[in-house]
Amino acid sequence: MAKTKKNVTILVLDERSTKTLHMDVRHLNAIRPALIGLTAASLILAGVCSTLALSYYQKLKLTSQQRAENSDLQQQVVDLRQATSEEIERKVSALSKSEQSLQKLQQYLRDRGIKTKPISTAPPPLSNEPNDAAGGPELELAVTMNVPYTGTFQSDVSQLLTTVRQVPLGRPAYGSLSSRFGVRSNPFSGRGSELHSGLDFRGTTGDPIRTTADGTVVFAGTLNGYGNLIRVRHGYGYETYYAHLSAINVRVGQKVSAGDTIGKLGSTGRSTGPHLHYEVRLDNKPLDPENYLSLASGS
Repeated sequence: MAKTKKNVTILVLDERSTKTLHMDVRHLNAIRPALIGLTAASLILAGVCSTLALSYYQKLKLTSQQRAENSDLQQQVVDLRQATSEEIERKVSALSKSEQSLQKLQQYLRDRGIKTKPISTAPPPLSNEPNDAAGGPELELAVTMNVPYTGTFQSDVSQLLTTVRQVPLGRPAYGSLSSRFGVRSNPFSGRGSELHSGLDFRGTTGDPIRTTADGTVVFAGTLNGYGNLIRVRHGYGYETYYAHLSAINVRVGQKVSAGDTIGKLGSTGRSTGPHLHYEVRLDNKPLDPENYLSLASGS
């Protein structure tokens, strides 16, 4: 059978003329594969573009997260630097306070004059000879001491300063020693022995007498062999006695600070001549005051 020839008619109309354009269907069959390939390529290209767009979006999102993480890290670094700076400032401040406390402690010790022990400028009296600047009662000897600490350097220095101010330190008078603590000859006759409960400082009537620590006056008057006597109660069970005074410048209950003038040297009571009888007691037991005149060992 003979194939029937088919024609497709495409009309192209022009306003100025009317013409008929004829295209053979075979021409369409010829370009159909190209159209199909073009469509497939378009679909593939669209898929590739979608994939690339998704990848770019994910990368963009990741970059944004990285920026946020970097920003957080930078802020943490800033915070750490600020925290470190504040910590350094706190430590510097603490060291400064410690240094100030230490300077106060050193200045206090210098003011108390405790770097050297007083040494008698006159030879001690020979056995069986009287002493012209001695006296006072004799008592039993006992020695103890307890100083608290808090645990940190700055606190310990501050605590030490507070403690030191309440412990008798330094000299109550500036004369030479005429009689030391312990067993001695009778100062009036030079014969026999007695226990001396303090130190005797030779001096001139009217010389100033100064307290050796912060405290409260608990006695100011006349007492037996002490003559005119001042007793000052300090911290930690310490008391100091200042005897044979020619004048008393304080009253009972008065607060005094280390270095304050509390009376004047004299020769009242059981005394052979002008001097200060000075005692340091702990829980009412007399100690050797010479151990409290200096912190320098062997001086």
